[in-house]
Amino acid sequence: MRGSVAYQVHQVFAEIIHFGESKHEAKAQARSEGARTWHDIGKNIGIYSYRTADQYRDIAKEALKYVKEQFGIKDIEKLSSEHIQAYLENKIADGIKYSTFQNYAAALEKLEVALNEYAKSHNTDREYHFDLSSVREQAREVLERTQTTRAYENPKALIENIQNSDYKIIAQAQYEGGFRISELNHMSKENFKDNNTFQVISGKGGKDREVPLSSQTYKTLKSLLNKADPADGKYKFDMNDYRNTLKEAAQASNQEYTGSHGLRWNFAQEKFSELQQQGKTYEQALQEVSYLLGHERADITEHYLR
Repeated sequence: MRGSVAYQVHQVFAEIIHFGESKHEAKAQARSEGARTWHDIGKNIGIYSYRTADQYRDIAKEALKYVKEQFGIKDIEKLSSEHIQAYLENKIADGIKYSTFQNYAAALEKLEVALNEYAKSHNTDREYHFDLSSVREQAREVLERTQTTRAYENPKALIENIQNSDYKIIAQAQYEGGFRISELNHMSKENFKDNNTFQVISGKGGKDREVPLSSQTYKTLKSLLNKADPADGKYKFDMNDYRNTLKEAAQASNQEYTGSHGLRWNFAQEKFSELQQQGKTYEQALQEVSYLLGHERADITEHYLR
């Protein structure tokens, strides 16, 4: 589909908007057709509220903009489960509230419904299935936590207990550079710059940033390119498998698993402390850590410093 992000989102959601119709009757119809859980019902009915429509369309627009910047996908009809998962993982990494995550996930599942209805009415032979099970599990594990910090008690012991050599390197890079795992996945030679710096390439419209690493971590991280996909020169790994490996390492080192972004929390806290010891003011240290984490807002970074 061509057109602006707003145009595409409105075109797709128009397929399931039923203002003025009965939501109660729609639910009853869904139950009669076999829907049993609230989740099943939600995936089988449209949108009946102006407020919900506006909210869900805004989330879909933001998601499509993210996918455009990170994956170069401009057509809403080309969205896949991978794209939606990456967007939600990015939200989790920024430490949103669990209730906010639930709202984002609901909106994107409704986008799936809308895309399938659009495909039917336009005979495109496309079918959409956004599998959010793993990212929902990650959100439940991390965002529902009540403690004030998600940093690992002993990140070095965690990394030492990672058995997969590739994942050990990736975890060390997260700990040293505060990267999101999505920023290390699909890396190529373009990410590696002079002076042992790794450039996070945000895509068109985004803000790139360069993060310094130790010479050893830079060298070992770059060595993973020897396993890059020859088709595009990018090193790829299974992020769910990586998280499972971290969970095993947390158990082996007698720590509570706080997700891959727990290492981002360790980086933020240790880097902030280091900068203040160097004589930088609170605001100066906060600004530098925010840049290194890729945060636009300082209040998100402050959340990591608790």
